[in-house]
Amino acid sequence: MKKILCALLALFMIAACFVACGGEEGNNSSQAGNNESVGSNDSSNVISGIVSDSSVGQVGGDDVVYADKLPEATDMGGREFYILQRWFGYGKPTIDFQGEVIWEDSEDGTMTNINLAKKKVLDEVQKNYNCTITGEMSTNTAGEIRTALNEDILGGTAEYDFCFESYFYYYAFVEDGLLVDLKDLGIDFDQAWWDQNAVEDLSICGELYYALGDINTYDNDGTFVLLFNKDLYTENGGNIQDLYDKALNGEWTFEELTKEVTGFGFDANADGVRDEFDVYGLLSETSNLYNHFLASGSKIVDKNANDEPVFDLASGTGYAALTDAVNLYLNTNDVLIADLEVYKTKYEGEDVYEKTVTNAFKEGRGLFYMTSLIHLPYFRDMEDDFGFLPIPKYNASDDRYYHNMGAHTTSVLFVPTGENSKGEKGQQMGIILDALGAYSKDYLTPEYYEKQLKRSDAQDPDSAAVLDVVFGSRVFDLGQVFGGKWNTTSIIEELDTNIASRVEGQKDLIEMNIQITVDKVKANAAK
Repeated sequence: MKKILCALLALFMIAACFVACGGEEGNNSSQAGNNESVGSNDSSNVISGIVSDSSVGQVGGDDVVYADKLPEATDMGGREFYILQRWFGYGKPTIDFQGEVIWEDSEDGTMTNINLAKKKVLDEVQKNYNCTITGEMSTNTAGEIRTALNEDILGGTAEYDFCFESYFYYYAFVEDGLLVDLKDLGIDFDQAWWDQNAVEDLSICGELYYALGDINTYDNDGTFVLLFNKDLYTENGGNIQDLYDKALNGEWTFEELTKEVTGFGFDANADGVRDEFDVYGLLSETSNLYNHFLASGSKIVDKNANDEPVFDLASGTGYAALTDAVNLYLNTNDVLIADLEVYKTKYEGEDVYEKTVTNAFKEGRGLFYMTSLIHLPYFRDMEDDFGFLPIPKYNASDDRYYHNMGAHTTSVLFVPTGENSKGEKGQQMGIILDALGAYSKDYLTPEYYEKQLKRSDAQDPDSAAVLDVVFGSRVFDLGQVFGGKWNTTSIIEELDTNIASRVEGQKDLIEMNIQITVDKVKANAAK
């Protein structure tokens, strides 16, 4: 990869309107067609500086030091906080995960800038609050980790104080009262180091079990974007600047994407077979149909005035957006779908996504690739140049884009119930989590972006501006969070346009499952 984000830092410093990397200043009513940040205009939510390679220093818009916004530090009496997190993508060369709060050292013992920043955060928090923060990056599967955590909670051993994992696997913990309502810990969720969109969208019946912000980075790495191959685009008569302008002016729509993709694919090796070794206009997977649905401004599950989830798939323009997306994905000449049965069978026991769409993009055989930012390191040695685009909006008249982070492959913060989260210990937990968030916003957030920037040796300010738009337009859907229980995501991830019939056939069961969850959450809260 020759060019990607090297001017992002300069853009943020000049514009002084950056949406923080956790999306913590995102605003759901922001204008997507604005080259400036689409987040809050609060001057406290701006980053205007960054640290150098050799020294980590505090930064903030208008010289804001976010740690100064914390109450006076509390002496924890040497308390140890122990973190549990899954090593996302362990053993996969296509996925980069360096840990949340704690990290894995490199084999040669050197530390990256981002890990130096994490060390600075830990040093400051441990020193100022007289505590120790350690933990483990587990290489076990999500199921194994969930089992271990369940046994820890029910057995009362209280080994783990807080966790970073995907929320998709923990709906049963919410229903069984095994996760803490984070608001009970006294965390100040109005502060800039917490993602405000997530605070609003992820609550259920007034309870908040998951949070994210500057304290973690893998929620951002797991955010979906549309990569495009600049070399292929120009070789086929496209004007890159026109494409960027369209995206940043809010004119990048599903219809425009379809025009670009249709007719682009061809049999690259002339073997008479259309397969993963040919050239395609779009590289994707069936789960990405949800991204197109979400991009219409729809949600599978919305919430009523009482913060209760309501099945909402049949309202708005979601049907039309999903139907059009399925029709595009059925165009096998121009669209390569990674998880078709033919490829899952062919690459059984291997990473089917790496073998199909990821390698196709890296080898210059895909014009557009819908994926999450976790794959960027895999493209460091990619020969062709590529850039970022938003997930296209469905309606040209919409004043914004909508973006999603992967439910299975991104981290959120949650706290298991137990003695460590009750009473004074619980309040200490909240204090430490706020402190980690504030110090991370001062030290880690700039280095996180610097890390991204240093993966390339050339400038791409337009991709930088696109990322600003992406992080400022994320939304969270309870239909995805509880998708494993409510069966609300699989219903729209099928390559079949008979959507209305599928929804009607499962609507009663889905609504019953939602009500079961609501009843359990309310019962747990009443205890």
